[in-house]
Amino acid sequence: MKFKKAAGLIYLFVAVVIISCISEHFTKKETSLFEKAVQQMEYQLDYSNLYCYSNLTEELNAVNADMENKAVYLTFDDGPSARTEEILDILDKYDIKATFFVIYNESDKAKEIIKRTYEKGHTIGVHSASHSYKEIYSSVDSFLSDFEKCFEYLKDITGDAPSIFRFPGGSVNNYNKAVRKDIADELTRRGFTYFDWNVSGEDATKNYSEDSIYSNVLMGCKGRNSSVVLLHDSENKKETVAALERIIPDLLKEGYVFLPIDENVHPTVFRID
Repeated sequence: MKFKKAAGLIYLFVAVVIISCISEHFTKKETSLFEKAVQQMEYQLDYSNLYCYSNLTEELNAVNADMENKAVYLTFDDGPSARTEEILDILDKYDIKATFFVIYNESDKAKEIIKRTYEKGHTIGVHSASHSYKEIYSSVDSFLSDFEKCFEYLKDITGDAPSIFRFPGGSVNNYNKAVRKDIADELTRRGFTYFDWNVSGEDATKNYSEDSIYSNVLMGCKGRNSSVVLLHDSENKKETVAALERIIPDLLKEGYVFLPIDENVHPTVFRID
């Protein structure tokens, strides 16, 4: 009986070891497949792991320690459009300023909207001339050529040279891996500052809604004393406009202050490897 019991325990131990090995094998295989799937994603992989306010931990801690001044920097990409005009009306209603990263548009109406935006005291920055990721990120020279076209366009309209810009798709995306560091270095050398974001309304994703945009911004700003919020003002962003009507008063009630980006604002950027 003792022999049979010992043999049974041995068989059980061997079975556990075999099952464990099989499980580990499939886990590794699944992880490998998952990693490959992630690497093949076309667009931005995981913004949340890329947010950084500062490279200096001491600065970041000092900023986070002062939670009395809760600043929100509303930023809008991809305008101008009719939605931009609606957004300007909302901003006027609450007497607040925002920042607009603009796409080149030769129409007289677009130029009129940009001029109005500037004259209202909002900050205007370069976004892109073509907004074609494959084209502008094909080389450093391609990006700089696109940037210059948009820069000169905005300068001609406003009479002022923009000093800030936003990478189409953010400074870290799957289209600019080979050139992003060189682009950032060159434009920084030329005196320009780029801004990413640390809060996103996610209004450029699939299946967004007024409610989802509202919730994403409110939750994203919570607990931050400096929130650079990504939204869009292209023609089809009616939900963004509707959400903004709810976002602004609710954040004001919670003690947040809305400000435009200027040369005194420390840039919120993704980590470029």
